[in-house]
Amino acid sequence: MNKIVYILLVLFIYNTNGIAQNKKSIDLNWQTDFAKAKKLASSENKGILIYFTGHDRTDSCQMLNEDFFYTEKFQNIAKNHLILVRVNSDLRDNAVSTDQKKKNTALSKQFNQSVHPTVVLTDANGKLIGKIESYNYLRDTSMHYALLDKAIE
Repeated sequence: MNKIVYILLVLFIYNTNGIAQNKKSIDLNWQTDFAKAKKLASSENKGILIYFTGHDRTDSCQMLNEDFFYTEKFQNIAKNHLILVRVNSDLRDNAVSTDQKKKNTALSKQFNQSVHPTVVLTDANGKLIGKIESYNYLRDTSMHYALLDKAIE
């Protein structure tokens, strides 16, 4: 009986954590269409940050979310200086529409993206400013914030 209660408790905590992380990602106002993001960035005089994520299969994406994207510091910078684009390549068939998969593949090729996570910074026209591939277990976001400094300049 104790094992069943323990398993149910673990499942509850796991689901609650997933819901909380999804809520956090919604608060960041991610775009999925790069063309639309470029129009927004141009009209608001902002840079574009593209986040290539394989959220359903990589611990490093989940760690980067917690350590960087879901922080108040990032949210303040993004709100004032960036249009955010998430390129989600989940393995689950129903997670991304066929049309969106085609757009994601084209964007991945455009920026020569090959690993998850990858963070790309562009100007409002989509010209590459900088790129960071992967994230490690040291959980050091200093390179990511240095990249954001280029958007603020």
